[in-house]
Amino acid sequence: MIKGTCWAAEDYVMAYDIIIQEYWTSAIDATENSKWVMAGVKEEFNKENAFKDKGFTFIVANHNFAGGGKSIEHVIAGLMGAGIKAVFATSFARLQFRNAINYGLPFVTCDGIGKGCETGDELEYDPKSGIIRNLTKKTEFQSVPAAPFVAEVGEAGGLMNYVRKKIAKGELIE
Repeated sequence: MIKGTCWAAEDYVMAYDIIIQEYWTSAIDATENSKWVMAGVKEEFNKENAFKDKGFTFIVANHNFAGGGKSIEHVIAGLMGAGIKAVFATSFARLQFRNAINYGLPFVTCDGIGKGCETGDELEYDPKSGIIRNLTKKTEFQSVPAAPFVAEVGEAGGLMNYVRKKIAKGELIE
């Protein structure tokens, strides 16, 4: 069970705005990449650590979250470095969805979630059942639970950790 505060996107959120272009050449490092997360989305976040310092646990978005850009891993590393434990949206950009799986950050598809949450709402997410509770509004959403392989990768802390653990145990990777 993951519990915390959400930031609700008011509009379409592009990958290019989550991490602005001038930081794409920096190393892929969660601490470094988190400094400018959402700098292109809202002016209030266009200061070093402005989004991170708000202490959000979740992002709630609408259609095609993190779309319209390259498959830059800085986006996922930055979100994780900023303390984000899961992103809920009606849909995701395919490239960033895969990056999220590789890093072990849940990108959770859930119809209607964008209309059911506001910034500051307290949420509770059960990854096993897919249930997202808005504790502030006393509402509940049923998301699509993660596929078993995706859940295993997430529990391992990302794809590389998953592979390392399988190799250490002498298990086949299916």
